[in-house]
Amino acid sequence: MKKKLIITGASGFLGYHLLRMASADWDVYGITHSKGFDFKSAAAINCDIRNYIELGNFIDDIEPDAVIHAAAISDANFCEQNKELSNDVNIEATKNLAGICCDFKIPFSFTSTDLVFDGKQGMYKEDDAKNSLSVYGEQKSIAEEEVLRIYPEATLLRLPLMFGAQEASATNYLQKFIRQLKKEEEVYLFNDEYRSVCGARSIADGILKLINNTGIIHLAGKEKLSRYEFGLKAAKAFGLDESLLLSSSQKNVKMAAPRPADVSLDISKALSFGFAPFSVDEELKLIATHKYF
Repeated sequence: MKKKLIITGASGFLGYHLLRMASADWDVYGITHSKGFDFKSAAAINCDIRNYIELGNFIDDIEPDAVIHAAAISDANFCEQNKELSNDVNIEATKNLAGICCDFKIPFSFTSTDLVFDGKQGMYKEDDAKNSLSVYGEQKSIAEEEVLRIYPEATLLRLPLMFGAQEASATNYLQKFIRQLKKEEEVYLFNDEYRSVCGARSIADGILKLINNTGIIHLAGKEKLSRYEFGLKAAKAFGLDESLLLSSSQKNVKMAAPRPADVSLDISKALSFGFAPFSVDEELKLIATHKYF
């Protein structure tokens, strides 16, 4: 019999890739709330993760062998303007879930973000000092500390800017970008915001491989790219007009949430544990040629 895995945020972008990658080896239970998912190899469970009692009852009934907590309000601008709601989801629900998993001694993986850093340094290691510039990053930073306080054996996975299957979400970064270029619209991309961009298939595979590890681990791509550099790679992979891409600066765009300049991640630790991400070019090619899964 397969082991049982619970994934929160199963209807989200990362959740979609986790469902696809996990279903071969696990009996998967995906927890969703605002919307469902159409994936026959996983059981859908409707639950508001802010409801501690209901969440605990589901986990008690399922008796999972592991839990991956991928649910979050991750729109940084939304979090900046809706602090109470995002706090309830990003911090309080995470604390509750960590406590339940600790009580039942269930391996618990929490997905965090590179935005816990201020971007002044780049190539951050796991033990570098955190100093988020945004409410979202600060909420994830607090959630990290609370998870380790409540359940020291938990796994904290800091993730980068991701791209992936176009069907995963109509609003994901790559999907919006491709849609604009196909309409022959000009796209402004930052030349001064650097991330360790990585495909969500590689990230999902890494999460599943490291599910029994503990402590903080950075999962990201091997390349540090600006959004503009990534855009050029994506346009090339999909055979779209690169001249529509216009290089711009963060300083010229007013946003609710401040954006750090360079939150690239050092992934040496993850690589030593067997994490093996595709390159950005490789993963983009798989998506463009419909060979992603």
